[in-house]
Amino acid sequence: MTIRGVLFDKDGTLIDVNGTWVPIYRQMLCEQFGISPGEADRMMTRVGYNPNTDGFDANSILAAGTTRQLIDFWWPGLDEAGALEKVRMIDVDYAPLSKSLLKPLMPLVPLLEELKEMALHVGLATNDSHYSAHSHLSHLGILELFDDVIAADTVLTPKPSGDMIRRFAGTVGLKPSEIAMVGDNGHDMEEARNGGAGLAIAVLTGNAGHGDIAHLADHTLRSIAELPALLRSI
Repeated sequence: MTIRGVLFDKDGTLIDVNGTWVPIYRQMLCEQFGISPGEADRMMTRVGYNPNTDGFDANSILAAGTTRQLIDFWWPGLDEAGALEKVRMIDVDYAPLSKSLLKPLMPLVPLLEELKEMALHVGLATNDSHYSAHSHLSHLGILELFDDVIAADTVLTPKPSGDMIRRFAGTVGLKPSEIAMVGDNGHDMEEARNGGAGLAIAVLTGNAGHGDIAHLADHTLRSIAELPALLRSI
């Protein structure tokens, strides 16, 4: 098997999902939408927040869904204009707060540069918005190390449809079978399978434990720090 491209998930794979997004959603709901702290936590719980762990449950909307899926669940019955306005409020208006709270899981520049030195194409596949993803990567100083940034609003159907694998393959001139999908959630592993990726690689730095995800993956790593060694061994 020849792997020539790596497609990363973002939250839980490159970025600390709980340390970044739990406080963001809580503050956003209270400040932006005028919701009480208690009701904000109840709203978050209904879409995957676990107050016992102060994190998100594996495969929940908060862990793996899109902003639009959150809006449709929290405010059902909105017309299209109303839903798009709330999406904009979350993805754009709260971008400065998101950037201020971003916590990378490890130093990312050395890792990404190592992969590039291995002649690998590197991409991002996230169910976040394109605006948010670009903002986050730019803030972390790693945007230029990615050959493609693919978000929920830049493909016909977000993860786990396989569209992101196929988009990345077309952009960098690879076969899907030459791509390794790396992520912390079952949706990422399903994206790999549905898109025909050569490898589905799980990392345990998000909300999925070994029992939630290892059976869906070809390889399971403690973190992306182990990725270069794995790819060299294949």
